[in-house]
Amino acid sequence: MWNKSKRDLVREHGVGRPTVLAEGIRSEIDKLLCDDDDMFVSEVLRRLRSDQGYEHGKTAVYEYVRENRPKRQQLPVVLFEGVPGEFGQHDFGDVTVTYRNREKERFNFYAGRLKYSRSMQVKITENQQIESVIRGMLSFADEVGGLPLINVWDRPKTVVAGTVHDERTGKETPVYNKQFEQFMMECGVLPEVCAPASGNQKGSVESLVKFVKHSFFYARSFWNREDLEGQLSEWLRYVNHERSCSATGEIPAIRLMSEQGRLRKLPFTHDTYGMFYLRTVGPNARISVSGYEYAVGSEWIGQNVAVRVFPEKVQISYSGKTVDHPRYPENGKYSLHKEQREELFVKPRGAIMAKRQILMDLCPEGEEFFTELVHKRPLGWRETDLPKIWDLFEERGERWMKLAMVRCVRAGVYGAEYLLAMAGEVAA
Repeated sequence: MWNKSKRDLVREHGVGRPTVLAEGIRSEIDKLLCDDDDMFVSEVLRRLRSDQGYEHGKTAVYEYVRENRPKRQQLPVVLFEGVPGEFGQHDFGDVTVTYRNREKERFNFYAGRLKYSRSMQVKITENQQIESVIRGMLSFADEVGGLPLINVWDRPKTVVAGTVHDERTGKETPVYNKQFEQFMMECGVLPEVCAPASGNQKGSVESLVKFVKHSFFYARSFWNREDLEGQLSEWLRYVNHERSCSATGEIPAIRLMSEQGRLRKLPFTHDTYGMFYLRTVGPNARISVSGYEYAVGSEWIGQNVAVRVFPEKVQISYSGKTVDHPRYPENGKYSLHKEQREELFVKPRGAIMAKRQILMDLCPEGEEFFTELVHKRPLGWRETDLPKIWDLFEERGERWMKLAMVRCVRAGVYGAEYLLAMAGEVAA
C-alpha cells in the first residue's frame, strides 16, 4: 500500500477537492440550455472547452446540467371519443416470433382500428413500404365495410415524405407520399398524422402495435407460419365479435353496426385496386416498376403513360389504349407478350440475337445452356438449333422451356435434339 504514489491514491479513493464551476461558466451553461433545453450534456461540455477554454473535469458540468436544466412542462393526455365513422387509427409494427421448435421469424404487420366501435384488422405484410400501407388499409376497409372520414397515422416515413414550414404562421404541413395522396383522394377520405412527439393526439385509442404484440404475438405460441396466421384469424374473430372492449364496455361488432352507415364505401377492394404511377416509355419500348420491366408498343416510346399496379397484374394505358401484363414476370425480369416480340425481329441478325436473349433470360440455366451450345456448335447453332428451340418455346411456353433447359443443364447435354426429345416424352 505504501508503495503507491499520491496520484494513484487520489485516483483510487476519489480524494481531492471537487471542481467548482466559475460564475462565467455557469452563466454560459444556463445560456446554452435556454437556447436549446434538449442539448446533450456532451455537446455542452464540448462548447465550453472549445469556446470558453474550460479545462477542468466533466463531472461538475454534468452535475450542474442535471440540476439546472429547465424543467419541461408536462402536458395532460387529452382523451376524447369520436363520433361514428369519424376516426380510424392505422399503424405498422414488427415482431420476432420464436416457434415451438426454437426457430425464429421476423414479421411486419399492419394494424387498423375504428375509434368509435374499436373494430380492428391485423395483416401480416412483406414490408412497410407504400403498397403495404395501402393494401393494409384496403384489407381493413374490406373487413369493416369502408374507411372513416379521418385516417390517422403515427407519422411513418412511408406516408409522410416531408414537411413544409409556413414562415408566417410557424406551422408545419405534412407532404404526403404521392401514391398515398392519390389513394386518399380516390377513397374520398382525409389523412391525418400525429405531430412529432405527440402520441396523446391519438386520444383514447390504445397503442395498436403494443396491443397486438402483447395480446397476440407475445401471449401465444405457434408451431409455424401457417399456425400463426390461423391463430391470428381466430384472435381477430374473438376481439371483434366476442370480447367486450374495456374502453366502451361493448363488443366491437355490435357497436360497428351503428357505425357502418357513416363509413365511406370504396369503389374497389384489396384485390381490385391498382396503385397509380406515371412512367415514361424508354427506348427499348418498356417501362419499369418495382424492379420489373413491362413491354409496350414501339409507338409509345418517349411517351408518358399511366400505370396501375394490381396484386396480380400491371395495366399500362396511353391515348385510349391499354396493355396488361402479369405482375410478376415468369423470367423474374420483364414481361414481353408474343405479339410484342415481332417488333424485335425486323432485321435477320437482330432476330437471331433477340430470340437467343429472350431464351437466355428465362432462367440462369438458360444462359448456361446457350453458352455451352455456342461453344460446342459455333457454326451450327444459329441455323440448326435456334429455330427448333424457338418453335418449341412458342408452342410450349416459358414455364416448360425453363424447366426443360434446367433439366438439360443438370444432365450436361446441350442442343435442340435434347429439348425435342423431352417434348416427345411429354407427348408420349
